[in-house]
Amino acid sequence: MASKESIPQKARRALKAAVKDLVKERRANNDKVVIWKNGQVARISAKKV
Repeated sequence: MASKESIPQKARRALKAAVKDLVKERRANNDKVVIWKNGQVARISAKKV
């Protein structure tokens, strides 16, 4: 039976999981996370995310 979840929904779920894993890893290593903020690239502590 085929999944009723659309491709964009699957992609969104996969992206959320990837970001969650990345932040978890960066927190463990006390690294920065690069985000887009106020039209610019910003590096912030993973602990603030």
